[in-house]
Amino acid sequence: MLASAAAALSGHASANAWPSKPLRIIAPAGPGSPADTAIRAFQDLLPARLGQPMVIENRPGAQGVIGLDAVAKSPVDNHTFGMMHLQLAAAPAMRNGKMPFDLEKDIEPVVQLSTESPVLLVNTNLPANTLKEFIELAKSKPQMLVYGSAGSGSPAHLGMELLQRAAGMSLVHVPYKTIASAVTDLAGKQIDVALAGSNAALQGLNSGRVRALAVSAPQRLPAFPNVPTLAEAGFPGIDLRGWVGLVARSGTDAAAITRLNAEVNELLKQPKIRERFAATGSEPAGGSPALFKSHIQRETARWQKLVVEAKISAD
Repeated sequence: MLASAAAALSGHASANAWPSKPLRIIAPAGPGSPADTAIRAFQDLLPARLGQPMVIENRPGAQGVIGLDAVAKSPVDNHTFGMMHLQLAAAPAMRNGKMPFDLEKDIEPVVQLSTESPVLLVNTNLPANTLKEFIELAKSKPQMLVYGSAGSGSPAHLGMELLQRAAGMSLVHVPYKTIASAVTDLAGKQIDVALAGSNAALQGLNSGRVRALAVSAPQRLPAFPNVPTLAEAGFPGIDLRGWVGLVARSGTDAAAITRLNAEVNELLKQPKIRERFAATGSEPAGGSPALFKSHIQRETARWQKLVVEAKISAD
């Protein structure tokens, strides 16, 4: 009995002692990406709650595999964490299972931070003011309309493939290095359509040369109040949303994961964080590590199925 009490006290002390040094967060994407934007929303608030600084390290490349591999192979110091996103759930199928780490064995979910609802955009030269009109146009011109994405296997690519299958249309894919570059060419009339995150979508819309047809969200977004949801546009049940969350390498102390999860969940309730997410078209998520784990498993199954069926491979 004394031994169990001592163990409980020791565990409590360990939880209270964490963190004992700065947190290192590896974002497997470049500055301005959804993963980077989501974690930077916490950059001043989370350190204030934890009493330690937070250092964000961008490691883009290979659909996020490079960055998450760095997390999987980091020392078990209980202070190194990473970001997980939709593209990484699809990565094993895009790479024929040849991954430098095992998502199930080497990565431990901590908490989902947000969901990202992309906006379907067309250039204003296209005679389509609604999603229905666009689909009818695309069906009348198979393999003639061109869409841009942020590269093979990017959320914009995967989302457009899913939409094509649901709508029975066939488009031509042109990969770019970033979705912002694709939207720039969309505004320049060099491509016809793109599925873009809110920041890139707003830049395109502000040019006056891009039209928004639908948002992939359960309800209309504050940033796009006049743009219908996919359900309102006639496609209920089609979910093109991306997401990001915090993960750790396996072996990380459960007390550290529990504390970080609790602090993030508390911050997600605060108006300041919610306003920051709303400004980028994101929605706060939250929940337990187990909830995030089940979300990753569901997303992995559905996106890897699409990758196999559409024969999508990594760049």
